[in-house]
Amino acid sequence: MIEKKPFKLTAKVYLAVIAIGLVNSIVFTIPYIKYTFYYGMIEMTGCTNAQLGLLMTIYGLGELFGLPIGGVFADKVDSRKGLCFSCAATGLLCFLLVAKPCYATTALVWFLLIFTSLFIFWGAIFKGLRELAPAEYQGRMVGFYSGASGLGYWIVNTAMVPVYDHYSKTTDGMGMVAVFVFFGVLCFIYAIAAWFLIGMCRKEQQENGWDFMTDDGVEAQQGFAGFMQNVRDVIKYKSVWVFGAVMFGTYGVQIALSYTTSFFTDVLGMTVTFGAFLSVMRYYGMQAIGAPIQGILSDKLGGASRVVSIANVLTALILVGLLVLPTETLKIVPLLICIVLLGGFFNSGAYGAMFALNTEGQVPARLFATAVGVSSGLGYIPDIFEHTMFGIWLDKYGNAAYTGIFCFGIGVALMAVVALIYFRGQIKKGSYVFGQKAE
Repeated sequence: MIEKKPFKLTAKVYLAVIAIGLVNSIVFTIPYIKYTFYYGMIEMTGCTNAQLGLLMTIYGLGELFGLPIGGVFADKVDSRKGLCFSCAATGLLCFLLVAKPCYATTALVWFLLIFTSLFIFWGAIFKGLRELAPAEYQGRMVGFYSGASGLGYWIVNTAMVPVYDHYSKTTDGMGMVAVFVFFGVLCFIYAIAAWFLIGMCRKEQQENGWDFMTDDGVEAQQGFAGFMQNVRDVIKYKSVWVFGAVMFGTYGVQIALSYTTSFFTDVLGMTVTFGAFLSVMRYYGMQAIGAPIQGILSDKLGGASRVVSIANVLTALILVGLLVLPTETLKIVPLLICIVLLGGFFNSGAYGAMFALNTEGQVPARLFATAVGVSSGLGYIPDIFEHTMFGIWLDKYGNAAYTGIFCFGIGVALMAVVALIYFRGQIKKGSYVFGQKAE
């Protein structure tokens, strides 16, 4: 029997976390590409604002139904295989889009992305992270994972802005074709790198006798009975439902913030290239900084709930600033950059830290992928309607729609805060499971 050594965060653990973050960054850059290249996607597909939003409705429906089911399956399969095979399959979809770049193909690709980027892949990410460290380190795990994702997003999308700019001199559509070719190749590179780096970390864990997936002493059941038992066990935990509400609000305000890209162009008169660059810095650059900081704070403050609450309040205040400050004031570039980057810092940091809520709510490791899947099925509901709703508003009301978009973002951010206040109250009572009597 291998002697179990005290756990410490080694270089191989960090490399595995970074690998998972980078795989996440390339896979999820593709379905959310309009965040950076909004007008390039319209040019390539020939669609309207509403049709572009409809792509995310298709994807959002996949999140609603695919994430909970996929999370249960992810608890039953090897997380490394789920991550790497899904990443490679996403790369193949990029090449399918390049082969015939029209709206019909794009809609098909966005439907297939449900299976390559959501189904087992999403649960496998957080199962993989939970395998790497014990519960008291999970704030740092999700923080550094999200930071690595943000860094990956930032590097790739920043690099793609000049590539897009060069090829779009013919048409914006050609710029997008070049971007998707690059993404397809990168999917395969990241998948291969992750396979080997996670494998190195697993070998180290075996040598040190580390096993963090049986923290409650219950053996996982297999087959259909095990599938149903996981579902029954998970839905009892209050944190699963609170996390879903918090994700709904935190992600909902993130979508509203993404429309600052077109706001810069339509209202403030900035160039498309400047808007894309600032958008990349707002979310991806700030995620690389904000997520690790808020993840470390979550561990030091005894949980993510307090940190995520404060960050959502500050994000709402940033949107209030965009609403109340005069347009001429917002055109002062240093001030605009400061406001936008702060919004990205608070929101992306909260988005990363919130994945530790299920650990704070004492969900056992063996149920982690299922818990994240069920929570995410609720949390990503904004994808079903927000993009299409905002697109319809823009087509109908023009620049006046931004007031409604930003007000909606403020509302959902505050909804997340209310859910977290309830959650913290339950933790103080010692009540983690529905039907459980407070201690």
